[in-house]
Amino acid sequence: MESTETNAMKHQRFVLWLILLIMVAPQWCYGQDSLGPRPKKARTPADYQPRTLKDIAARKAETRSPAADHEEGARADDEKIIVNGDLRPSRVRATYAGRSRPLPQHKKVVLHRWAQLYAGAPTHYTVPYQSELLFKANGVKYWLAFKQDSIAQFKKQRKVGKAVDLFLIGMGGSLDGGRWEPLLLVESFQQSK
Repeated sequence: MESTETNAMKHQRFVLWLILLIMVAPQWCYGQDSLGPRPKKARTPADYQPRTLKDIAARKAETRSPAADHEEGARADDEKIIVNGDLRPSRVRATYAGRSRPLPQHKKVVLHRWAQLYAGAPTHYTVPYQSELLFKANGVKYWLAFKQDSIAQFKKQRKVGKAVDLFLIGMGGSLDGGRWEPLLLVESFQQSK
């Protein structure tokens, strides 16, 4: 009878060890990283490549329309909207022209569509970017979207007609009356050196 009890205890220990092994084995295989989504890494100044506003604004040819992704049910607005998943973080130098305006509806549509397709948290982009400031670079005017909470600080620190380095991303753009309007979001800025 003792041997039966001993065998039963050995069997229970074996089952317990087997359960523990099954529970711990995935940790050994995958280490501490999960295979699921990870938080996005914040961009650093080194992530922004030096470019010109002219080059960034002319990027239309390299982007694609969301209508191409969803041919069935594409709306007429989709034909005028182009978004790009490659944000191409850029550092540009421009001169503040002293004017501001609300973000035009056609650019809000581009921002919303981009956020639907590419952002994990769309409101991170659609809520704070509600206005644009006017800049000049090489004699050409550009409207650039700014976060609402940074506009007052920008206007306080920067003088009209002074150059500033802008760290921005390009999400695509839209056709407004047949004219290409890029959507460029300023993420941060600093005094030109």
